[in-house]
Amino acid sequence: MSKSIILVLASGNLGKGFAHVTAELRESEKTLIKFSGSLPPAPEIALLHDKWKMMCNVLKPRSDDPRIKVKSTGVTNISEDKPEAVYRNLQEHMKKWLEADEFCRKIESKLRTHIGNVFECFKIFLEVDQSEIWELPWDVWAFREDYANCEIIPTSSQYGKKNQLKTTAEIAQPSQGRILCVAGNSKGIDIEEDKRIIQQRLGDRCDLQFLKEPTPQELHDELFDEKGWQAFFFAGHSNSDNNATNGVLYINQNPDRNSIKVEELKAGLKKAISKGLQLLIFNSCSSLGIATDIVAEGLDLPSIIVMRAPLPDVVANEFVKYLFTYLAAGELLFLAVRKAKDKLQKRDAQFPGASGIPMLCQHPTFEEFVLPQSEADRPFVPATDAVTAVKRSYPVGNRSPSYPQFTISTKFMQRASISLAGLAIGYPLMGPNLASAINIFGMENHRSNQFLIAKASYNLAALINPTNGESSYNLSELCKELSDRKCERESMQSAVWRGLPEAHAQISKLFLQENEPEDALKAIARCFQNAKQDGVKSACFKNLGWVRLNQNRYDEAEENLRIAISKRNDSPEAQCLLAKVLEAKGKPQEALIHWEETLKSANSSIPKQDECIQLAKQRLPKTGKTK
Repeated sequence: MSKSIILVLASGNLGKGFAHVTAELRESEKTLIKFSGSLPPAPEIALLHDKWKMMCNVLKPRSDDPRIKVKSTGVTNISEDKPEAVYRNLQEHMKKWLEADEFCRKIESKLRTHIGNVFECFKIFLEVDQSEIWELPWDVWAFREDYANCEIIPTSSQYGKKNQLKTTAEIAQPSQGRILCVAGNSKGIDIEEDKRIIQQRLGDRCDLQFLKEPTPQELHDELFDEKGWQAFFFAGHSNSDNNATNGVLYINQNPDRNSIKVEELKAGLKKAISKGLQLLIFNSCSSLGIATDIVAEGLDLPSIIVMRAPLPDVVANEFVKYLFTYLAAGELLFLAVRKAKDKLQKRDAQFPGASGIPMLCQHPTFEEFVLPQSEADRPFVPATDAVTAVKRSYPVGNRSPSYPQFTISTKFMQRASISLAGLAIGYPLMGPNLASAINIFGMENHRSNQFLIAKASYNLAALINPTNGESSYNLSELCKELSDRKCERESMQSAVWRGLPEAHAQISKLFLQENEPEDALKAIARCFQNAKQDGVKSACFKNLGWVRLNQNRYDEAEENLRIAISKRNDSPEAQCLLAKVLEAKGKPQEALIHWEETLKSANSSIPKQDECIQLAKQRLPKTGKTK
């Protein structure tokens, strides 16, 4: 993700205010524009926040202990029957603070001007060296609420450029996909549910190592593992002091040596970082102190997920479920955190402020965290991209092939493919590789206009490997070129049956072209369930926008088409449809922008896009902006 905002709160505090606040909009690490403003004193926010934190400690459900080893605070003057009123009051004061003229007019309004698309994806780095400012409920900022694909990420002012780990011949580091999951002191909480969720979501793509209630030495030894770890996950009890420092992890239930501090973990973390550690997750209460201690120790760690207050066990379990569901689906880390927190909003009525407790801390210069892809998640490559297609005839991601790699010459393929098919069917380890080679052979003949050979190859590849839908997808594309509508639809339906996510998007488009909106909506729903790549998601949203346009539901159509464009801005059909929607809503001037975008990437050889080109030229005759 190339765009980011660096929001810097320089010297100051809630009591005195922040006289110097800057917002820097960056793209690909290059500053586009920078604004300056200020924030007024707000001592009442500090008081309300302290009161809310005490309520989190004191007002825990009796049957649902929070993930914290609670120390007695002696607090008895909190109104136990109105916790939601306290948090609502805190939110209102926070919103009012961020609506201050010197901040809203000089920073927020200008950011909105330069990021006009509310579906834009970007990070907002909150750069301030005060953990008490990190702890505040920044989620209520109206700017964050309006931009659904952004997240506020606390960071310190001291950071450098992290050197990315190099690979040799595109071979991933040994740490890639390895996750160390530590189950600490679990008295009163259910961390076995965390384990089950992680296994369910990541077991097919990651090397998971579970360590239950280790001693400090056992944890130290695992951090020094020579292969390294890509991520470290801790679930259990933790604690930090009132200033969100001196974080402690309670790692077992022994009478002694049952806890560990960051300073004791420093050597192990430093070693793990050198081996490729990219992410720490502390699914334990008040673990913000862990993050601040790691920063204080000067450890060069890219991303940390912590909790800024005690949270109930049920909320902790749900956060893990949502977070790893989105990560497994291919979402970027900051978006996975944002979406998981949005899902937790249903818990806010029962546990005021619960959805805002998880927090991602990260430096702006670190590379993105990405989990290995499972074979089912790999991106589909069009038949015209022969070079890329050859690369994807073997497993994509970071796992070695489980069957021998080989290539087949064209002459040999022509003479022996049929006889080898029977052998391959009998030997499953050989079949997938042979099917990929035959599919590539079909693609080569497809490009050379050897249509009969291409068709036979696609059919043979589908026969040898019935679980892979790529050859059926390619056959559908071939049939479309030859105007064989029945073959096109049947082959794409076959790709759907074989589980290819892209096929759901394409079959819904075919239903739309044949004026079958109900079938299109069903296919679009399946598309959303199966799509992993942004390009496929874009096609799903584009087709849904198309349906809503045909139904004259223009607001919904606009929303879906803007999402489609945010995920893939070079989609001429989405731009064309959005221009039509805006015209229908009486916004012809705004529509002109999207007619221009249509012309930039539309291909006249594709009938639907050629139609869009002609419409765009009709709308833009006087501007000279024609293709």
